[in-house]
Amino acid sequence: VFCCLRSTFKIGLLQETISLLTDLWLLEQVPVPVYHPTPSQTRLATQLTEEEQIRIAQRIGLIQHLPKGVYDPGRDGSEKKIRECVICMMDFVYGDPIRFLPCMHIYHLDCIDDWLMRSFTCPSCMEPVDAALLSSYETN
Repeated sequence: VFCCLRSTFKIGLLQETISLLTDLWLLEQVPVPVYHPTPSQTRLATQLTEEEQIRIAQRIGLIQHLPKGVYDPGRDGSEKKIRECVICMMDFVYGDPIRFLPCMHIYHLDCIDDWLMRSFTCPSCMEPVDAALLSSYETN
């Protein structure tokens, strides 16, 4: 029951946010966010169906459960560490916010969050992220 209430709350919050953003856009011409209900579709938040809003709210919820941290290459510069985000192709810099996927690949937080809103697979190994997340809940 608690899970359903949380989902209902998130959906309601997303709908309120979309409504508020629409009002702001009409008043001040603030850009309306763009979402990707499927990888091949791009729509303004105001054009999403209720079903698409629910799917996007669920996806946002799953993304928020993925661990995040700060890039630290370690004290020893000779350590073999990933040095580049394969999405933006920029080197990681000490202190960059990063997100860890269940497959243990890391990316800049903003890069991977944007990627996961389009495709719920790891860009490096193509491992499905949602299946790994859901199975981690079943084992706990």
